[in-house]
Amino acid sequence: MYVKKLEVQGFKTFAKKTTLTFLSPKEDRYPVTAIVGPNGSGKSNMADAIRWVLGEQSLKLLRGKKSEDIIFSGSDGKAQSGFAEVAMTLDNTDQAMPIEFKEVTITRRLYRDGSSDYLLNEAKTRLADIQLLLAQANVGQRSYSVIAQGMIDHILVSGPEERKAFFDDATGVKQFQIKRHESILKLKRTYENLHEVETVLAEIEPRLRSLKRQAARLEKREEVETELRGLETKYYGTLWWSLQDQMDGIKRSLLDLNKDLSDKRTELKELEAKTEVVETKDEKDEGLIQLQTEYRKIQRERDHNRHEQFTTEKEIELTKVRAQSNWAPLPLMKIIEEVKQVVTGLLGLKSITVVDDVHTAVDELLKRSQDLSKRLERPNPEDIKPDQKLLDLLDTQRKQGTAIKTELDRLEKEIDGYARKEQKVRQDLIDAQRELRSKQSLIHNLENRKNELDIQQARLDEREVGLKREMDESLKERGLMIRKQRDEMTHHPESLYPEIQRLRYQLELIGGIDPEIVEEYKQTQQRFDFLDEQIKDLHSAIKSTEKVVNELDEQIDKQSKKVFADINRKFDHYFKILFGGGSASLVKLTLDDIAKEEQEADEKQPLPEPVGENPDSVEDLEKQMEKHRDPVVGVDIQATPPGKKLKALNLLSGGERALTSIALLSAIMSVNPSPFVVLDEVDAALDEANTFRYASIIEELATKSQFIIITHNRATMEKADVLYGVTMGREGISTLLSVHLEDITKQATARR
Repeated sequence: MYVKKLEVQGFKTFAKKTTLTFLSPKEDRYPVTAIVGPNGSGKSNMADAIRWVLGEQSLKLLRGKKSEDIIFSGSDGKAQSGFAEVAMTLDNTDQAMPIEFKEVTITRRLYRDGSSDYLLNEAKTRLADIQLLLAQANVGQRSYSVIAQGMIDHILVSGPEERKAFFDDATGVKQFQIKRHESILKLKRTYENLHEVETVLAEIEPRLRSLKRQAARLEKREEVETELRGLETKYYGTLWWSLQDQMDGIKRSLLDLNKDLSDKRTELKELEAKTEVVETKDEKDEGLIQLQTEYRKIQRERDHNRHEQFTTEKEIELTKVRAQSNWAPLPLMKIIEEVKQVVTGLLGLKSITVVDDVHTAVDELLKRSQDLSKRLERPNPEDIKPDQKLLDLLDTQRKQGTAIKTELDRLEKEIDGYARKEQKVRQDLIDAQRELRSKQSLIHNLENRKNELDIQQARLDEREVGLKREMDESLKERGLMIRKQRDEMTHHPESLYPEIQRLRYQLELIGGIDPEIVEEYKQTQQRFDFLDEQIKDLHSAIKSTEKVVNELDEQIDKQSKKVFADINRKFDHYFKILFGGGSASLVKLTLDDIAKEEQEADEKQPLPEPVGENPDSVEDLEKQMEKHRDPVVGVDIQATPPGKKLKALNLLSGGERALTSIALLSAIMSVNPSPFVVLDEVDAALDEANTFRYASIIEELATKSQFIIITHNRATMEKADVLYGVTMGREGISTLLSVHLEDITKQATARR
């Protein structure tokens, strides 16, 4: 690959479009092109143009302060240019650039508004893509391909780190270094992304654990609630429908009894009427009539007493049912508190030494335990003691009933005795009264039975009201469904109640949980899984990128070692040619060497105050990136001219530094030649003898590279195949005059 053509327009002093055409390679060498001209004519602008089109970003190296300095600023006879453009055409027949085109034109254009374009064969492209192509062809704007004016000893005076970048170009590993740099940047971004994702993950993980526990509790609560609903349905369904069956049975019994009682009362009225008829026919007996009157009076008192007893018994039964309906289980926290009190009391027994005090304390604990046990057990109606006033009233009423019954028995005996005396006389009346008493006794028994059934019905009615209230409180809408639809009933519903209480206590322990927790848990879990998957992907990306970096490091190390050793040998070879003896060498500096130098420097001056950094975001990242740093961080140059013992470069004179730099450049171009080399007055500091040596080296290296030389020296010009003369007229515009030395030799002519 070589430079075929260079077109410059609006760049610095080249206001008009100027074209430099370069000769094609000969069989054994590349033609040498020399650009000459007086000082200030603008010939060095040609070197700047080549450096600029290759992608140089430093305005300082281009001898400017701002981007507009690159564009022709105008003169007395010429207006300023609106843009600067440089186009370099390269012959790519040998495919040095991995691109299909045999001829590649790289164009860079800059406008006064600051906008710029990079073009590759007239197609817009990125600077990074152009730099990669150039690096793959072993060309770079910051390497030895373009040595500008005053930069000949820059390699010597620059630091080890900057010098290393130069040798990366020299050893031909720049293309790998670019790829490695991109991989390192990608790796760094991946580490930063990984750190950010891990930080977010660490923030939501505690919340996820909390939500998971709550969701598990909610799931457990749902299981308990499902089991509890099933048991409650069976329990309350059995109680309700069993109660309905009992109430239906009593209602039927009452209907039958009321019908029977109604019939008997009708018969009693008929019998009373018949008795009255018999009594009116018979002769009146004042004594018997008085007994019968008193007997009826006592009967009315007995009926009244029975009604009062019925009312009192009914109230007592209802009191028992209400007490059972209003019973509620002791709250769990109250149970725990009572148990703790009992445990505390038991522990306190250890400190009591007096026997009587021990007995007293035990009695108190026993009483407390019994009270707790009673409050935990659901009471039966038979175990509930009603109001004592009601019991006393019932006892009084029963005593009154007994007295009334005794009085009735006495009157019945007197009436029977009186009847026996008058049996023969009033047999019909006596028979009627006896039948009347028998009928009254039967009705009395039926009324007692009816009273018992009424009490049972009242008890069941009250129990129904209490059960309905309990179902509505415990089951809400489910209670209505149970009362509407009859399901299978269990034989022993009371056996389910302890399990229902256990499940209710378990729900109380679990507590209330917002159902939205489940949705939040699902969303948080999805985000956690996504971030976790991202971490896996990032780790995978880090692993693959590290693999690429390691492969590039191996390739760089392998190529760098071999080429660096060859450059080192050639450096010593050309150093001896230019100096007529002496020695020179290149030394790679590692991290340890740099650290040692920095430590020595720190010992001579106080250390600055450390700047605090975030260990999570900076130090950890630096530790991860530390292992990917290049172990070779710099290159040191040692040179010893003949007859001297010094090795430090700062002890060399200006001429010696120039010769050393030329020797180093020659060594690099000999071992790893660039397709073309631009040298801007590199030989300016050389004397006549060294100029001839320099020119002979250029002639030797021209077999490997195309040389474009800007020079004033005659010896260098003699080695050139083409001379381009740069002149500047009154308008301040640089122009070219081309001279082919073969034409001068053959025809004594020159071409403009």
